[in-house]
Amino acid sequence: MTLATSGLFLLPVLQGRPVYDVQNGQITARGIQAQTVIPKDTPVTREQIDIRRKIIGSHTPGYTIGRFQLTPFGRAALYTDGSHDALVFRTAPRLTVLTPADPDELLRAWRGGETRLFRPARVATISAATLLPLLLLLPLLVFFARHPRLVYEWEPDALIVRTGLSRTGTTRAELTEEGLGLRLFGAAVPGYFTGTFSVKSAGGGRVQAYATSARPGRALLLHLDSTTYYLTPVNPQAALQQFHVH
Repeated sequence: MTLATSGLFLLPVLQGRPVYDVQNGQITARGIQAQTVIPKDTPVTREQIDIRRKIIGSHTPGYTIGRFQLTPFGRAALYTDGSHDALVFRTAPRLTVLTPADPDELLRAWRGGETRLFRPARVATISAATLLPLLLLLPLLVFFARHPRLVYEWEPDALIVRTGLSRTGTTRAELTEEGLGLRLFGAAVPGYFTGTFSVKSAGGGRVQAYATSARPGRALLLHLDSTTYYLTPVNPQAALQQFHVH
């Protein structure tokens, strides 16, 4: 399960979607990644629907939004909780289907020009089978929500390495063509390698990485006390010369 897919499972629950916003004689039906506006006086009937197949969208408990093939109406845009009892609006180019908890009250407010917010009877939920992988991925979701990045900055007496999680000063530098080995502790995702990694020769067999690649071609090694830091600036040679200037 990818991080993006995990977000699609979580967001309907956290944001309480779908939702139907009645205002100025219109109904705006909103999901997580889609919304539609039903104009005033659009023909509507109350129907029993059955989903034959999903064309595109989400079909999870309490959250059925997207394009679906319905019996007996053919293709339609659904903003529903998956219920069979639905309001079917004759919108163009395809039908729009809603499942408010109180259909009659929604229609009354819509036709009366009121401003109201409606929701389906069933709320979006996450099954136990889905919840466990999401909990395992939660640390990564939090990690990426922080927009992790690496920044190398010169100060008068040191090179400062800033990450989303820490900050360190360093001294004494050299270049290496050796890539990172096994991750012993930390993060190793595309574009962001931080923590303790094994190496074949540099740093006595392990380094503290603040790198954007595990195989950069050339990297900058910085030695401070008994720790060797592994950095991947855009131009390692220029960074080495700059370090020597300081």
